Amino acid sequence: MIHLKKISINQLICLVITTQIGAHVLSIPYAESRHTGHDAWMSVLVGGVFSQLVILVIYRLGKRYPTLTFQQYLYQIVGRPIGVMLNFLLALFCAQNCIIVVITFADILHRWVLYETPWIVLVGFSFMMAAYTASSSLRSISTVSQSVLTMIVICAFIITISGMGKGSWLHLLPIGTHGIVAVLKDSVPTFWAYTGFELLLYVFPFVQCKKKIEIFFAMSAANGITTFFYVLITVIVTYNFSEKQIDTITEPMVFILRKFRWPVVQSLDIVFITIWLSVTTATVYTYLFLSARYVANIRKKEINRHSLLVWLIAGLGFVISCFFVDRQRIFRYSDVHNVFSFIVIVVIPTALLFGSILREKVAKG
Repeated sequence: MIHLKKISINQLICLVITTQIGAHVLSIPYAESRHTGHDAWMSVLVGGVFSQLVILVIYRLGKRYPTLTFQQYLYQIVGRPIGVMLNFLLALFCAQNCIIVVITFADILHRWVLYETPWIVLVGFSFMMAAYTASSSLRSISTVSQSVLTMIVICAFIITISGMGKGSWLHLLPIGTHGIVAVLKDSVPTFWAYTGFELLLYVFPFVQCKKKIEIFFAMSAANGITTFFYVLITVIVTYNFSEKQIDTITEPMVFILRKFRWPVVQSLDIVFITIWLSVTTATVYTYLFLSARYVANIRKKEINRHSLLVWLIAGLGFVISCFFVDRQRIFRYSDVHNVFSFIVIVVIPTALLFGSILREKVAKG
């Protein structure tokens, strides 16, 4: 069966990082600086801390049922009718994540690189690549993610080198002048950039380890690396642009890459975006895989046509994505998706954890 192949701790770390880091990299810290300005790096850091707290909740939930799949203990906690509904919500959430990543990156490609390429080609190509990989087993996509992580390292090197050109460290000063309230407000949009750690809900029993605490350490390490990467980008952008400039530039990282000149590379921004396509594809194929696995377990008897489910979900996502050529629709869809994301990755796991604790106490009482 498609999900019985275990993955290693290292594969888990790579899988989480490549799922967390997506198209949002190119827009940081535009949304995260609405209230904090040059202190946006603090909001990005706080967003990483919030993510770590949710990781702890999901880990504690999985640890209570170490040998059971998510669907098995979900039905134990809330019963099958409610469990099926929650399972469907998770499938829908993963499918929505696929769509939001594809249309966001396609929008960037359409405006910065492939001006004349039809929108339908951009989103169709993205879903085809992702669906092909997502049709494999969990171990297979984890192995591919290990290779994609190399691309992230290369991109991090490009970002660091190109971002340390003409700028001023004075743009980062004075630190903390906007106040803690502003930092907390801007940490909310930052939190959505860290989504991806919720895959632990599904993969927890399929991670090969001696002690379950290793899973928590692995998740923390992955989230820590993502947090460091986002903070690094935020600092580099703030170093290059003043607070007023950041307030008007929606994709500051692309501007930095475009103005930098290497003797051996022309149009560094195009090179970067091309490489980054593999990273966003990794995010999409992971969510496609998860969405198919959640759908497969909606019925009492598991649906064993994993590849078929992946391509059906990808096809549906492609059809929906074709209606988002207008950027304003993307923004509205993103706002709705953010609210839905909070419910799925924060409210549901927390409620299930407390529900399992309550059931245990009632049983003992």
